[in-house]
Amino acid sequence: MYNTSWWLIVPLIFTAAGIQSSQRDDEDAELLVNFQPKLIVKYGYKVEDHTVITEDGYVLKVFQMPPRQRSCIKKKPVLLVHGLLSSSADYVFGGPNSSLAYLLADNCYDVWLANMRGSRYSREHLRLPVQSKEYWDFSWHEMGQYDLPAIIDLVLNATNFNKLFYIGHSQGVTEYFVMASVRPEYNNKIALMTGLSPAVAQTRFRSPILSFACNYAYTIKKTLDFYKIYEFLPQSKLYRLFCQTTALYDLCLQIYGLIFGPHPEETDRTLLLRYLANFPQGSSFNQLLHYAQVAASGGRFQWFDYGRKGNLEKYRSSEPPAYNLTASTAPVLIYYGLNDWMVHPKDVQKFSTMLPNLIAAIPVADQNFNHMDFVLAKNVRKVLYDKMLLMLDKYN
Repeated sequence: MYNTSWWLIVPLIFTAAGIQSSQRDDEDAELLVNFQPKLIVKYGYKVEDHTVITEDGYVLKVFQMPPRQRSCIKKKPVLLVHGLLSSSADYVFGGPNSSLAYLLADNCYDVWLANMRGSRYSREHLRLPVQSKEYWDFSWHEMGQYDLPAIIDLVLNATNFNKLFYIGHSQGVTEYFVMASVRPEYNNKIALMTGLSPAVAQTRFRSPILSFACNYAYTIKKTLDFYKIYEFLPQSKLYRLFCQTTALYDLCLQIYGLIFGPHPEETDRTLLLRYLANFPQGSSFNQLLHYAQVAASGGRFQWFDYGRKGNLEKYRSSEPPAYNLTASTAPVLIYYGLNDWMVHPKDVQKFSTMLPNLIAAIPVADQNFNHMDFVLAKNVRKVLYDKMLLMLDKYN
């Protein structure tokens, strides 16, 4: 059994470690902390920023990386969608030959990097101030219902294509299947959906920290509301003093392993510190609460639970409705990690059987591949990205 008082403290320690800047001589980390496009430009790639406004008034930033070579044969655009507490930085901080966005641009794809509401680059609203309780009153449901359709329309209108490739990591997969259920017309706009570590219909968590957070999610929510704290784990320079020394880095690495799954042999120190310089990037606590709700229901992938009274008002039912996964008619390809402590392989396998147009659900060959290895591992190109590129070319 885990000591409860210790696990009350551990998330706070990781929070302190999370937004830590990497070593002072890591120029890429500093460029990311200041502004992500600066890093992309440094490596000789073009980048354009676009703004899109959702139906409910959130202002989102989307970055575009055109194909690097002008002589490229035109291919369908690729939309990359990040996970919880992250931003589009996940797909670029490793640099060329490592991070997915550069590899796609090198292979003649027009790459679009989404930033969902509440994340670092998408913190505006037409009416609501970002400090208000009302601004943060959303979960990943609203991201799937409003954010993704707005971003997809932006990409297709800008590129004159009628379909795009969708690649999502973790919560980026959750949001997709919300959209596929509540906005089924958008299935016709997806050439291929590739889900990396799909955080959908989860019931098992090997991470003791995540298990604690889910078990006590409602208690944490009440505490945050009492102190009028509406943004969960915001970015802050105060946290950038933690992981620089060797001793503290080792502690950060251990906590990192307890959350995502240990895999030290494929964890690059420079990349991990660069990642921690930009994580977490802020979210609504309702996003975590929604995951906790799904787990508590035995993995029923369902709308947000507002309590009996709230559900009756919103859904005319005492229980929130389930998302209709059979509405997901676009082709879906799933990759998952066998050492993922946040998304259990058995949950992925069970969830995959619910999809009507599944190409395959494939475990990454590395037996120790964890949740963040999909964007961080030293061997990620060899064991995953090169295979993904072959599949995209096939469906292009």
